[in-house]
Amino acid sequence: MKKLLLFISLITAFSCGEANQTEDNQKDSAELKAFEALASEEEGTKKFIEDYLAAVNSPDWQSRLPEYLQPNPEKFLEEHAAFRESFPNYQSTIKHLTVDGNKGIVWINITANYSKEYAFESENDAYGDSMLNDIKAENQELSWDETWYFDVVDGKFGTEWDFLKDNYSVLKSLQTGFK
Repeated sequence: MKKLLLFISLITAFSCGEANQTEDNQKDSAELKAFEALASEEEGTKKFIEDYLAAVNSPDWQSRLPEYLQPNPEKFLEEHAAFRESFPNYQSTIKHLTVDGNKGIVWINITANYSKEYAFESENDAYGDSMLNDIKAENQELSWDETWYFDVVDGKFGTEWDFLKDNYSVLKSLQTGFK
């Protein structure tokens, strides 16, 4: 009888251990899948902003940018076209990029020559470029930093967007005596 009780106890102990192990394996598997999904989403967000900036830097930026923008990007493209007329050799370089799921923060450096006077009028000057109005363009070499906070939804910029531009560096380079 003792042997039978010992045998039943061992079988019960092993079977409970297997059930717990199966439960732990399922939990680990679910956590691994969630981690892999997040890593994939973050890789997509990183690739999105890298590809977007490559498109901005390309000579055919006007035809490439709409694929990254929400429906009706005409207003943005109109303003950016005016900006690019003043800065035709615009180039952006990523200094730092961090992502969390579908959200990202990118710090970029811009280099460009101010070759044509900027004269775009806008109700909502979201980028602060109207500060250039009436500043004479003499092909001045400029360099400034921008930081963007954004989200990516369905392969396009989403609804979360914030932007910080080092306008001080731009003005300091353009206006003699500006300190």
